[in-house]
Amino acid sequence: MSNLKQIGLGMMMYVQDYDEVYPPRYVGWQGMPPGGDWGAPNHPQTYWYWQQLLYPYTKNLQVSICPSIGGSASSSAVLKQNYGVNYYLIHTSASLMRMASVQSASTTYAIMDAGGWSITKDQASVYQSGFYLPGMGTSEGTCSGAPADLLSDCQTGRHFLGVNMAFADGHVKWLKSSVVVAASKLSNDQNPFKPEANNS
Repeated sequence: MSNLKQIGLGMMMYVQDYDEVYPPRYVGWQGMPPGGDWGAPNHPQTYWYWQQLLYPYTKNLQVSICPSIGGSASSSAVLKQNYGVNYYLIHTSASLMRMASVQSASTTYAIMDAGGWSITKDQASVYQSGFYLPGMGTSEGTCSGAPADLLSDCQTGRHFLGVNMAFADGHVKWLKSSVVVAASKLSNDQNPFKPEANNS
């Protein structure tokens, strides 16, 4: 939770500096990303991921590693089994989300414990190639196809059948995985994954 508080604060500082626009999930870029090329060893110096874009604000790569999973920020594993951004809020560089477009920032999911560096509402209930919500397997989600090294995290999670969640306004709290799974199946106007939802 401490890590996500720092990340959530970094996200809000980024938003203030960039005219109330949320950062992208990644950008194609030439040159060494902030903090070094730790996030994408298969694409050296051509992609900067959201963790690297927030580095000037967090000043710490280790906050991108969930301590309940372990590992090092110098490892390629930083992009899995740590934290993922809400695909619909932290979007692409061609379609960035403005804070003014978020109907209820205090209830819109932003960054959470996740199997991959990004997560969609569908991946919050169905395992998809390394992208999943921790603990969803015990709360009406399916971990079918998950490899052995991800199965336990997908099934029961790492935080007492729940996830730590940073919201679009930067605040952080723990939510039961079952609550996030159920919310992921709501219609778009009620779904906290969707920035246009008025679910306050």
